[in-house]
Amino acid sequence: ATHCCCAYHLSRNLISNYKVNLEAVKGAFFGAAYAYTLDDFNHHMEIMYKANKGAVTYLTKIGFEKWSRIHCKSNRFLVMTSNVAESINSALKAARDLPITVLLDSVRGMQQKWNLRNRKEAECTFTKLAKLGQKMLEENYQESMRFT
Repeated sequence: ATHCCCAYHLSRNLISNYKVNLEAVKGAFFGAAYAYTLDDFNHHMEIMYKANKGAVTYLTKIGFEKWSRIHCKSNRFLVMTSNVAESINSALKAARDLPITVLLDSVRGMQQKWNLRNRKEAECTFTKLAKLGQKMLEENYQESMRFT
């Protein structure tokens, strides 16, 4: 098991401790945290260093492997997503009091909307994936070819 820091909560600490160039530090932090390549990570860290050297020192003391995707020693690409249960509960708040069949139909409709939105976004994305993510994508693609 690996101990990791939540990127959101770490960003809140940065905001409260390093108020100089707040937007630059915050944007560069999330860019570095979610970077898929070392070059992207280093680029965002340089931006943060120019905006606030103290923020970089703070993050270095914590350890890059605890909060950045590229330095993490375990499979972190799914860990960094938001809390799915909270997202679904919030989206279904109005449908909770409905009969179960209507509730399930709402869940299905919600999933279809999310999948369509994510698919459209993915079609326009040309960034590199993490190695494990790329491998999963290729395996799923090969498997899906058998369904046609």
